[in-house]
Amino acid sequence: MKKFNKIIFSTSLLLLGGLTACDKQDFVDINVDPDALSSIPPENQFMNAARGIHGQDFEAFYDFYTRIMPWMQYTTDVRGNQGAFTTNLSNFSSRYGALYSKGSELYDLEKLVEKMAPAEQPRFVHMIRIARILKAYYAFYVSDIYGSIPYSEAFRARYGGTLTPAYDSQQALFAKLDEEIKEAVATLKQPQSASQIGLGNYDPYYNGNTANWVKAGNALRLKIALRQIKVDAAKATTIINEVSGMPASDLMSSQEDGWVFTASKAFTEGGNWNPANLRAPKPMVDFMWENKDPRLDAFVAPNTYSQTNIDLLIADNQLPAGTKEASRRYLGSFTSPDDASNPAIRARYYTTKTVKSGSQSIVVDTLSYLQPRLFRPAEPDANGVQGSGLVYIPVITYSEYCFMRAEIAARGIGSGAKDWYEKAVVSSINWYDMIGKKSGLTNYTPVTQAEIDAYLKLPAVAYDPSKGLDMIASQAYLHFLKQPAEGWALWKRTGLPSPNSTYKLPVLTHNNATLIIPRRAPLQLLNENDQNYANQKAAYDAMAALPGFGKDPQDATGRVWWDKP
Repeated sequence: MKKFNKIIFSTSLLLLGGLTACDKQDFVDINVDPDALSSIPPENQFMNAARGIHGQDFEAFYDFYTRIMPWMQYTTDVRGNQGAFTTNLSNFSSRYGALYSKGSELYDLEKLVEKMAPAEQPRFVHMIRIARILKAYYAFYVSDIYGSIPYSEAFRARYGGTLTPAYDSQQALFAKLDEEIKEAVATLKQPQSASQIGLGNYDPYYNGNTANWVKAGNALRLKIALRQIKVDAAKATTIINEVSGMPASDLMSSQEDGWVFTASKAFTEGGNWNPANLRAPKPMVDFMWENKDPRLDAFVAPNTYSQTNIDLLIADNQLPAGTKEASRRYLGSFTSPDDASNPAIRARYYTTKTVKSGSQSIVVDTLSYLQPRLFRPAEPDANGVQGSGLVYIPVITYSEYCFMRAEIAARGIGSGAKDWYEKAVVSSINWYDMIGKKSGLTNYTPVTQAEIDAYLKLPAVAYDPSKGLDMIASQAYLHFLKQPAEGWALWKRTGLPSPNSTYKLPVLTHNNATLIIPRRAPLQLLNENDQNYANQKAAYDAMAALPGFGKDPQDATGRVWWDKP
């Protein structure tokens, strides 16, 4: 991979507040001087932005591991979920600030091309559109949980734009993003008068393949449209029909078409990516075990009651002679705090044993953890050997595309729900099988076609049109283990999984009171001293008028525009 120079700056950090007076002056200086950005290859800024978007280790730890995954019962605390854990949102969501640094880098790509000689500029038409698709995705990703955000007037301050950008409402933003993606896709399909400079190794998703970016853009349009299906069905249906009617060559049709960030193991090697505390949840483990889901050992590591460790415990008089390894070593942690705090459950499942093997102390644990190398491929195995596999961070996999098409059909907008559903399930199994091999997951056995065929025939998996959306959401939920934010969005959009769906998501209680799951990010407190206070207050006031917004901007149980009851 080519080397790149990392340039970090922001055009809109004042929106976040909390900057010192000196910081504010530096912000102004760097955003009014177009020459502050060195003349570097535009593709550098694309790589910088892509790596920055997916390299948010605070987001991994605080948003995914600590908040969204426990809320959505993808994991629990080591001791099971504790207390009123859904009310703790400290350090939640760094994606907002990241948009205005990474989005700026993508906008810089365009401005760097504008500084080139007129004869050179036509060679970058496709690169600019690819950058716009990535920027549109990340703006959508941020607005998804924040609602209104600055976009139309953002990113431009250093090029003569405003330091106080207005906020785009979520409704207006989604419409604008769809227009931008649609234009980018159309341009990428058009032959250009000049040969195009490709991104090549500067593109960690598709290696600069333009045809794949067309497919990614169309998949993103579907994703944004489905967000609006309850609040603006006519608009959503128009977009869905438009995308679905495009030539097959413009739509995802295989695993290779998936929009996935790929990197070496070093990318997630840092401490905040550490998955050591990610307990496997009981609802997921039970469902997968009972249905012989081929993805089980890709998702979950077996507990440490191996026969080797059992023999050590027998020798140490901690277990009776003749104790044998259980046939089932996949056991999940209790997701509801009332269950996790039950004394009998605690004694049975949360009490570990420690035994020596030479100079090494081994903790023998009844419960399983999520596969650590699924999140950090560099994670050492039981013998201390560091992993060397690849990192995969999905944006829109082919499986997700198929789940979207299945849902669209189940809603009566398209057709072929059963076919799309089965493609989604099979591609999800194959995708995790690929990760199992290429990320070097421990205790992993590659999937066989016989396992897939058997799985599709099980009552809990075989497609039943009478409960189509339920079955689609149940399987999509499982697939989104690597995309917990999308699992969260699925639950908000559909109300599924639920306690009564095919895949059952239990009610969470603490002291017999039902816990309320957050639905959006708490918004920053207003500060009259902020330079952009007027625009921020206007946006907050408009959002507060939306049904279900919540009691105040910091109320994370409230809803954004698309999240209609």
